[in-house]
Amino acid sequence: MIEDKISLILKDLGKLKAELKDLKKDVKAEEKMDTEEYLELKKAYKDMKLQLKDLEDQFHLELAKDDNYNKLREMVMAKEEEIASSNENLFKLIAELPPKPFMMNVELEQGPVRVQIQPEMRVYLNGKEEKKRAA
Repeated sequence: MIEDKISLILKDLGKLKAELKDLKKDVKAEEKMDTEEYLELKKAYKDMKLQLKDLEDQFHLELAKDDNYNKLREMVMAKEEEIASSNENLFKLIAELPPKPFMMNVELEQGPVRVQIQPEMRVYLNGKEEKKRAA
């Protein structure tokens, strides 16, 4: 008895889902834009994107030849390496702390910073987690 009712409902659901699928196909067909104006605009848009990409590539090639730019990039990489090294030292020192929550306030050039250290080696500076980075 109940199995028959369940079977009927499942059959109805199957039919309803098939009808919904057909209706969605019809909606998609109605929404498709294929006018001459649309196709021309779409082609022009694609061409402009390619032109923009070519212009950006040319700019980056010229930029790569610029000594000042290359020096700046080297300075950025050196600074990132310094930060990674300092971060590594910070986490080495933190590992020496007893495994309990630790809090302290530090006065930096940018202003006061509240430091929170959790036992699972998580460091928070003003509530924002400081990620452990590779050197």
